[in-house]
Amino acid sequence: MFSFSGNLLAGQHDTQKQRSPPSKPSPVKFPSLEPPEPSTNTLPASWTEPGARISGHFLRLKKPSDVSEDTLALLNVTFQPQCDLETLLSSLSNHAESFLPPNSWVDSPGEQEAVQTGSAATLLSNGRRLPDQREFYVRARELLFKNADAYSTLTRKSNGSQPPVRLAHFRKFWEGLDNLAYYWDTSLDEYLPPVQEAGGSSRETAVSDSLQEPTNVESRETKRETDSDRVSIVRQGSRTSEEEEPRKKAKVEDTESEKRSAETHSANGTSNAPVSAQVPSTSPNRVLPARAAPPKTPWAANMESQSKAVDLSNGSYRGYRIGNGAEMPDQYRIDCVRSFLEPIAWAFGVTLLPHRRPPVLTIEHIRFPVRMSSVAWQAPQDRAKARHGYLEGPVLGVQCRADVGFGLTGNLEKQSTLDAVRELGGLLLLAQERAREGKSERRGGESKWWTTKERWGGGPGGEVGETIGATEILSKEAAAKPEGKPAERNRDGSKARRRPSPAEVWKTLRPGNPLWDPKVTYKAIGKDKSVEWDDVFMVSSLNHHISLLKLRIHPAYLEYITEGKLSSEAPSDPDWFSPKLQRTRWFDLFNVDDRAEAMRGIWGIMSYLMRADTNDHDGTATN
Repeated sequence: MFSFSGNLLAGQHDTQKQRSPPSKPSPVKFPSLEPPEPSTNTLPASWTEPGARISGHFLRLKKPSDVSEDTLALLNVTFQPQCDLETLLSSLSNHAESFLPPNSWVDSPGEQEAVQTGSAATLLSNGRRLPDQREFYVRARELLFKNADAYSTLTRKSNGSQPPVRLAHFRKFWEGLDNLAYYWDTSLDEYLPPVQEAGGSSRETAVSDSLQEPTNVESRETKRETDSDRVSIVRQGSRTSEEEEPRKKAKVEDTESEKRSAETHSANGTSNAPVSAQVPSTSPNRVLPARAAPPKTPWAANMESQSKAVDLSNGSYRGYRIGNGAEMPDQYRIDCVRSFLEPIAWAFGVTLLPHRRPPVLTIEHIRFPVRMSSVAWQAPQDRAKARHGYLEGPVLGVQCRADVGFGLTGNLEKQSTLDAVRELGGLLLLAQERAREGKSERRGGESKWWTTKERWGGGPGGEVGETIGATEILSKEAAAKPEGKPAERNRDGSKARRRPSPAEVWKTLRPGNPLWDPKVTYKAIGKDKSVEWDDVFMVSSLNHHISLLKLRIHPAYLEYITEGKLSSEAPSDPDWFSPKLQRTRWFDLFNVDDRAEAMRGIWGIMSYLMRADTNDHDGTATN
């Protein structure tokens, strides 16, 4: 019930203590997509074919492997090259690149900056003050700590003479990053070979001793006087129990082969000496004769050791990891990324919460499930509504995926296509929610006959439960009604609430369950009202990295995806049917510079989306 950071793994495993080795580390691989060429001059052919409906293709998708390049071609998205933060925001209006904090903000602000920011404060769209450089630096300096120093603060272990660092805003992020380190951080990986026992009973000792046996066979056998002495000279203490039994069989076969060879020699007249007087040869098959199954001979072990790498699975391990990335729970990645975004979002009065209704993308009459780990919402200015859990937005989305090892199965193109469709599904969902501003939901089956008329025409007979005859109904109506029982009441005197039976629930006529959250005021926060295009942002996460995505989408395109019909009047923009997708590079959360750069990009995006609307107020306030 109460976790109290129960999922935190910090301190549970000593990096200097030897333990059984974990699984091999998962390689850090990313999708490498070669998207199909979109149609930018005319409508796609798949949209204009007679009887073509975009929902037909998605109805045929029964499993993830059914997603193909045709799915991307049907969506007709223009994938632009990977870009930096300045290029990502330069395509927006209102000089969006000016909202991006400069690189100098990671340094401590001087007194001059403090005096300048204290004169006037710029307001956001929610009435809050725009965070300044000092607030940025207070948060950013916690991301500039070394990983080991932050981990030692979490575990309260001394890190030499250095005092522990102070973690405040990003403490939960460091806890989440520590959990990721136990599956991804290979910086301290050290595999140790198995420890050999003093008695020489390990397999490695047996192999190393037996490697010298063929070279000393002749010197040992010259000292033997009888065949029984030769057989008994095989060592017993230098082999494991798995090798002793094959050796016993080899000795018997060796003795029988010598007897057969002696009889053969005697029959041919080449030798008449007894078997005990024969001088054994120095060939290796005298030590271990050939058998049908491949023998575990010393020279075979030597050949295997030369061709294969040393197996350290039986040894010990020192380092961070207790598993690999494929074994890590997906919730660890979600918690780490969300706790990285929360301190930035809180500075702008934005909170991160997952959907309270299942996130589904509406494609005509299809509800297509998509992945959305968390969403940034704006709290309403009405405090009464805020206390009751009302939200406004969405502002941006967060999507974390557990896929690892792209291309290891030899099908990188198909895996990359599936990953791109998942990202587009999340972006289109955010675009649909932002386009609901000022609209009301039309529930499935609303104003249809099956939600207004009684089932089966409303005739008597009891369509649910036990069948009731017409005579029984008439007799019940004719009978005098018994006196009604007094209503049951609770201890406080209020009437007891009766739960409807399943039959009564089935008889209730109403439309389908709503998809929209009744406690969310859907808004396109940050949208430029002077243009039709909307810019949707999302933070995508794979492995232990994040990337910032922006989809520029036209409302006519969104209407075709949602309703399945083209607008009667063609929009003025000639390329409205091809959204533009931009993305940054992958930022490594284990890397100090990547963390600071990712925070700078998210801070700039939040500043742009939460900017004040000039139609509401002038956007400035004096202290």
